[in-house]
Amino acid sequence: MKQRRNRQSHYDSLKEEDIRRFGKFLILPVVVILLMIIILVVDRAKQPHPQETASAEETAPIETEAPADMPDETQEEAFLVGGTPEVQALINQYFTAKQNADPEAIYQMFGWTDLTGIEDLRRQLQYDARYTEGYRNITCYTRPGLSEGSYLTYVTYDLKFKDSLTLAPGILWNYIVMGEDGNYYLTDASSLDEAVQSYIREAEASDEITLLKTQIYANLRQALENDPSLAESYSIIERQGGSAGALQEETTAQNEVTIQIGQ
Repeated sequence: MKQRRNRQSHYDSLKEEDIRRFGKFLILPVVVILLMIIILVVDRAKQPHPQETASAEETAPIETEAPADMPDETQEEAFLVGGTPEVQALINQYFTAKQNADPEAIYQMFGWTDLTGIEDLRRQLQYDARYTEGYRNITCYTRPGLSEGSYLTYVTYDLKFKDSLTLAPGILWNYIVMGEDGNYYLTDASSLDEAVQSYIREAEASDEITLLKTQIYANLRQALENDPSLAESYSIIERQGGSAGALQEETTAQNEVTIQIGQ
């Protein structure tokens, strides 16, 4: 019985000693854990709140660079098909006056009061009318000019000759302006200032107009090659310097075709 108490006493003594000895090692992890918790709390306190971060990002200036393919604000405007009814109406009146051999109407459309050369124009129009029946499929390709109320217009059409069922394609251009009376007028190319002429040259060199003209010339050449009657009537007017003559000149020399008196 005494030995049991001694063993128990020895056991209790070892247990207390072990607890004291191992307790030292148990305290270290606890201290480390506490330190880690303190560090995390302090670190989180230093970090900005998500809302504050968002607010800072919203107010901070953003420097961006425009993409290389972003269109320039000064990029040229595209030509619109029939985009201006007043321009289309004026062009229709012009072709009607040509077919009716009405030089007075043409002079009025140009705003000319000096009637010099009007009889020469009448004779030319009457000669053209002997071989032609009228203009079909008149289409305007228009974009704004340099001043308010002005338009650069390219016009495609088909000319019907009396001795042929084949239509002869053609193309003209004109710089149309609004007069002080609010009406639109055709202009003579020689009266345009350098700024407008430069604007027209730029349009002439554009892919849009180059393609349009190329298509018209190709269609005209094909029509003349496939229809001997059309080619014969066309060549007669060409020799007289009439409407078809000016267009043929454009086909071979690639010069500008514009609405001119006697054309």
